[in-house]
Amino acid sequence: MIDGDLTRSQELQVEANNRLIEELAGKNQKLEESRKRFQDLVDQLPCVVLRFDEDGQVEYANHTWSSFIGSDPEAVVGENLESLIHEDDRGSLLRSMRKNNTVELRLIQENGEYRWVRFSCQKVSENTYQGLLVDLMETRKLEELLRRSQKMEAIGRLSGGVAHNFNNLLTVIMAAVDRLSGMIPAQSARSVKEVERIQLAAGEAASVTSQLLAFSRQQVLAPALWDVRNIFEECEILAGDLVKSPGVEFVVNKPDPDEVLVFVDKSQIHQVLLNLVLNARDAVGGTGRITVGVGTTTLGVQEAAEHDIDSGEFVQIYVNDDGVGMLPQVLEKIFEPFFTTKDVDKGTGFGLATSYGIMQQSGGAIRVSSEYGFGSTFEVLLPIPNGDEEKSHCEETPVDSALEFGNILVVDDEEMILELTCEALREDGHTVTGVSGTVEALAELSDPQNRFDLLITDVVMPDGGGRRLVEEAEKLEYKPQIIIVSGYDRDFLGDDQNFGAFMQKPYSLSDLLQQVQRFLAK
Repeated sequence: MIDGDLTRSQELQVEANNRLIEELAGKNQKLEESRKRFQDLVDQLPCVVLRFDEDGQVEYANHTWSSFIGSDPEAVVGENLESLIHEDDRGSLLRSMRKNNTVELRLIQENGEYRWVRFSCQKVSENTYQGLLVDLMETRKLEELLRRSQKMEAIGRLSGGVAHNFNNLLTVIMAAVDRLSGMIPAQSARSVKEVERIQLAAGEAASVTSQLLAFSRQQVLAPALWDVRNIFEECEILAGDLVKSPGVEFVVNKPDPDEVLVFVDKSQIHQVLLNLVLNARDAVGGTGRITVGVGTTTLGVQEAAEHDIDSGEFVQIYVNDDGVGMLPQVLEKIFEPFFTTKDVDKGTGFGLATSYGIMQQSGGAIRVSSEYGFGSTFEVLLPIPNGDEEKSHCEETPVDSALEFGNILVVDDEEMILELTCEALREDGHTVTGVSGTVEALAELSDPQNRFDLLITDVVMPDGGGRRLVEEAEKLEYKPQIIIVSGYDRDFLGDDQNFGAFMQKPYSLSDLLQQVQRFLAK
């Protein structure tokens, strides 16, 4: 009986042990599954997890280390953390370890380049630290894009302001010279020649301000619907003449036969494309290949935002060369005014800046890719319209040979422009009232004894300007015709542009007098 009881007891013990072993095996399996889930979670984190001792010797790195640095995480075990970062950032690392704060560091990648990361750590035991490395490269790219965008916007505002003020001065110079030329006897050849020199210089100065306005997106454009094939074929003819050289091969990839319309100022797009072809010609240095062609592309929201334009379908006109290419530090500045890599006598630094402004004002962009020693590709991206645009034709009313004389109100806060304009109009036979401010102009308009046939007013004045005068003039029972003049472009007036005509400064007195006759003849 005793032997039987012992045997039974042993059987129960064995059975209990087996259950205990099965239970422990199940718990071990669950523990292993939990450990694996935790390890998978850690390895799939978008940041690097590190364990290291107080001397900075790495004990563990998760698999994300490979995507950050390029080497296996096992390879970093035993390495000192200080040796893995830029020497200028090692002080920040030590401060983070001492104070448990967050710093930004540059990690050395396997290819020798640096990667910006945000590093934070905390002490988890007496001799053990745990650190997190969060990638900052995408953030840095966005910050750089924002910085460039703000920089270009600031330069644009400065350029536009300078051009506006300079255009006022040029208007005075051109108007005064126009009047002076009419006072000089034809037989005074020397005086006539000097006046012509001043007129020529003023014209050249006006072209410079026009380029500044183009960069700052304040140039007057005349957009219409054009078939891309038409734009490309005309540019091909012009560009072919520019690059004629025994050592330069000019390759043209013809556009598709299907019609694709874009809503642009064709002459301005020609200017952009010719600037790019000229730069390509200079880049190949007399020997090489220049390729131009047309295609279509789609810009998503992110890429469109990088170029500060709306996403959608775009026509893509490209100019490729196999010339010297550009270094990254040059590529960053190519659209800035006055920046050029050419010799002083061969480049002004306005070509690409002007092209940049024209494309921005046209709702498009210029996309650039270049590698030093392997050439460059410039892509002009023109938005494909949604069908709301209509083909515009600007038909000018012919001037009647019989002169018309009218009662004209001239408003301009620049005293010299006001004086010269009023004198020229009076000499042309008109009755003229000139005022330098909005308040005085409103008083003249509201006086029931005044019936003005024409209002000539500047847009930007310290006390309100032309837009307010236009609104008040529209309320009058006897509405005058309106000519708005400005050193800024027509778009500065906003969406409501239901008025007679717009003239951008600088303009000649003869052009102004012709415009006045055109209005009075209606």
